[in-house]
Amino acid sequence: MARSRKLFPSYGSALATNLLSALGRDGFVQGFVSAYVAEYDRPGILGGPARNRELEETIGREVTLAMLDQLRHTLPQFFGKKRLASLNEQEKQAISAFLHELMDTLDRVWRWDGEDRRQFRRDLALYGGLTASPAKAAAPGRNRRKVQDRAKQDEDPPFVGRVALLLDPSMIDQARRAARKFYVQTERLTRSLLRQTLRPAR
Repeated sequence: MARSRKLFPSYGSALATNLLSALGRDGFVQGFVSAYVAEYDRPGILGGPARNRELEETIGREVTLAMLDQLRHTLPQFFGKKRLASLNEQEKQAISAFLHELMDTLDRVWRWDGEDRRQFRRDLALYGGLTASPAKAAAPGRNRRKVQDRAKQDEDPPFVGRVALLLDPSMIDQARRAARKFYVQTERLTRSLLRQTLRPAR
């Protein structure tokens, strides 16, 4: 991304609109749930239109949290830098205004009340505050697989465990595997929507 361009706050609103479109009309979450049901033969996690809509909305909320967390790490690249700490004050203010406009747009569309807004921000802080635990060395013998699985879970971002619990808590291990793949897709979607939003007008 070119350094000479400006990160206007209105881009934040545009990104929120693109995100909501991907979660809704484009069926990003719906596609994930449908693929999981088909792959693991788990139609029991569905329960009619109301249940399906609630599941898609709650997982969609986790997608939004993950994307916002990813944006914190991605946006400095707009200014040709790798880390937020490397930005000057003007660049940091531009990113802050961008994210503020994005959040305001989500507030308006989702019609959050004060408690909804506070809870979302608490969860966003949780996403940004948790870091991966160091992987443990694999134990010999039959405990090796258990230790390896635990190490992988320790390295998972919050998104994986939270989505797995929402999706299929009675089959949590396979739900976590599916959520890990979905997290990678969410990262790709974040980068795609950001490019779509910030690319120069032609």
